[in-house]
Amino acid sequence: GVRLSRSGALAQIDTLLAAISDPAFVAVYRGEPLAISGTPVLAFWLTGRRSDFETLGDIGSRVTVMVRAYFRMQDSADVRESIEEEVWDAMYQIDSQLRSDADLGGNVTDSSLGPATVGYQNMSGGVFRTVSVPYEMELYGEVTITP
Repeated sequence: GVRLSRSGALAQIDTLLAAISDPAFVAVYRGEPLAISGTPVLAFWLTGRRSDFETLGDIGSRVTVMVRAYFRMQDSADVRESIEEEVWDAMYQIDSQLRSDADLGGNVTDSSLGPATVGYQNMSGGVFRTVSVPYEMELYGEVTITP
């Protein structure tokens, strides 16, 4: 049988994202950051859960996580140009790493990625270029129905 584990799924997301070497993220944070010192960094946090796939004996669920990369913006035009390349690399690497282990080491049934979006965020007195990728995990039979 499938061994579903919430803590195991989060740990595996952490491991997969930490394996990205280009761009060279200085940290992976579990939880939405309130302040950032060094960059670039990756963070991921839960954004929602809904019940789905009901059978006579159990109910599955879909849990969504937001994965976001942060790059500190600089006045230098050269730095801004290099950040655009890193943003594209980050979109690819997040996709590639999370797809490389769709069941997160057996901790979820399956997973999928939504479209990557790019934007800006003000935080800690600085402006960050961000890449945001929603990541959805499916967990079949997560809740047992007791007759």
